Amino acid sequence: MLSFLKLGLIGFGGGVALLPVFERELVDNRKWVDKRQFDLSAIIASLSPASLPVALCTVWNIRYALVSAFAFALPGALIYLILLTGFSVVGEVGTKYLQFVSVGFIAFVLFLLYRFVRKSYLASAQTGLKTRHLLVMAAAFLLSGGSVLRRLASMLFGFEFSPAFLAVNMLTLMIMTFFIIIVMGSSKSKIRLLGAVALAGFYALTNGKAAILHEWSVPILIVMLIVAAGSILSDLIKNKALIFKANCFKADFKPLLKLLLFVVMAAVLVSTIYIVCGDTNVWDYAGKVVTSSLTSFGGGEVYIGISETTFVQTGFISEQAYNTQIIGIANTLPGPILVSIVTGVGYIYGSTAHGLGFGWLFGFLGLVLAVAVTAVGALTLAVFFEILKDSRRLRLIIQYIMPVVCGMLVSTAISLLIQASSVLVGIGINVFICFIIVLTVFFIVLILHKRFRLNDLLLLLLSGGATVAVLSIMQGV
Repeated sequence: MLSFLKLGLIGFGGGVALLPVFERELVDNRKWVDKRQFDLSAIIASLSPASLPVALCTVWNIRYALVSAFAFALPGALIYLILLTGFSVVGEVGTKYLQFVSVGFIAFVLFLLYRFVRKSYLASAQTGLKTRHLLVMAAAFLLSGGSVLRRLASMLFGFEFSPAFLAVNMLTLMIMTFFIIIVMGSSKSKIRLLGAVALAGFYALTNGKAAILHEWSVPILIVMLIVAAGSILSDLIKNKALIFKANCFKADFKPLLKLLLFVVMAAVLVSTIYIVCGDTNVWDYAGKVVTSSLTSFGGGEVYIGISETTFVQTGFISEQAYNTQIIGIANTLPGPILVSIVTGVGYIYGSTAHGLGFGWLFGFLGLVLAVAVTAVGALTLAVFFEILKDSRRLRLIIQYIMPVVCGMLVSTAISLLIQASSVLVGIGINVFICFIIVLTVFFIVLILHKRFRLNDLLLLLLSGGATVAVLSIMQGV
């Protein structure tokens, strides 16, 4: 519990950016799981709806799913509720200091991303796959990095490029990776590989930011499913059906029992709040959280658009409250953006309709619902992957998924660099100097780690504290 509370407290960056943080804690420091099990858990979490890090918390070890998920999600939500409670006084000042400390924290997260990518590359080099690793990593970056490169050019040079050509999200990239590996199976045919890559490339075009071939997204996905199913069926016919059947019988279905605990907990809390306040909108709020979370694939940025449609356009909360007290703060907090947003929406509705106490109660309900929905998706997928655990395709997916993640982490690193620099731009610092400041903190952290082997938590505190002190002096606060 303490480990995941710590992860939730330092979890700036969200989504895929937190994978190195989790691996450091679970694999390197605690040695609770091995690298293969962690990579498999990361794959499941990446394919799950709602929050990637919460999904990872539920599947790394099913026995500790409840404790891990709620301990991780709690710190950010609690900080958010405190800021919202005193928004007129504490909130504005607290947000300013939180933005200051986030610059140092992001520089530290950049250090973690660098260390993760380097470690993954060195591991592939030892197995003789470094060339493939670099090629897959470069392809993943080119497919996912269009938007951040466009933002970087706009921030540095002040002009807009045309819409990002591809800029696919993580789910799309995972689907493409899975498709190519499933189609190939044990085959070494170059023609089959080129065909799979071509079809996956068309699918990327249908899902990119530029919306090229967008109307073909569903038909191409259906074709991909048919082709993938045909490849699997071909292997099953070749005397591999018995393995699949055997795994179905001996698969561990305990994740489904744990899933029921999450569902029961959420249902009991919704019913209790309804009985206490008699407000039928508690069911409406719960339904909105569940449906919006289940349809959220691709990270917190995607959920910002979904949540606006779900809560603002339906009149559940005002647009002004959403923009100033939710989006304005949620992006600066640790932990999952999705959890922060639904917690904030619940607080605003509850406090407006019934008073401060119910604001906290509705906010806590949002936290529980978001975690429960994420757990449902992740634990269901965990059973499916358990059935396929002896599949060669799954072994290939585990082998090639890390280069894909590393490519996305490069995009994430650029996005975080832009985010930290935007805070400095907001206090009047030249944009080029902003980038130099953030990168300087990054290199200082890197040097301190290499020379003195300082603990990660100490490095985090030093980087955050230093930026707060410097920026406070510059602002005269």
